[in-house]
Amino acid sequence: MAYTIEACRQCGHVDEVYVSSDDPEVLEVAVRLGAVALSRPSELADDATPKMVAIRQAVKDPIVVADGIPDIVLIPQANSPQITADQLNRGFELMLTHDLWEVMSADSNGVQNAAFRMVRYHALFNEFLSAHCGFVVAENMDVHTLEDLEKIPV
Repeated sequence: MAYTIEACRQCGHVDEVYVSSDDPEVLEVAVRLGAVALSRPSELADDATPKMVAIRQAVKDPIVVADGIPDIVLIPQANSPQITADQLNRGFELMLTHDLWEVMSADSNGVQNAAFRMVRYHALFNEFLSAHCGFVVAENMDVHTLEDLEKIPV
């Protein structure tokens, strides 16, 4: 989580970093790292809840919308420790230059790696497949196991 929060904080296009969780310890660490804690309802924090359901709930949180609805929502993955501010900045520049609705990270083969996704607010609530989207090449691993972690080059 620390790598992801730091990359977001260093990105020139990010105004605020939020962490959504139902775990008080995770939220406490997030605050220590400079993020704003969003308490996620426990019914949206199980393994069966799709990520977008939790994100849609978080972006409507009164803390998030206190200064207005965000135009772009960045969704970085805490389990992608290779994420960098440069990758995020390239994503924002691509989105803004081409007026895209969504930008995702992918490896050099064009395979989405889930390191990050950025979506215009209005597109977060679409019920159809993404349109007007682009990709940023980011050779990031999606870490789920110790074996995954050991594969990351140092």
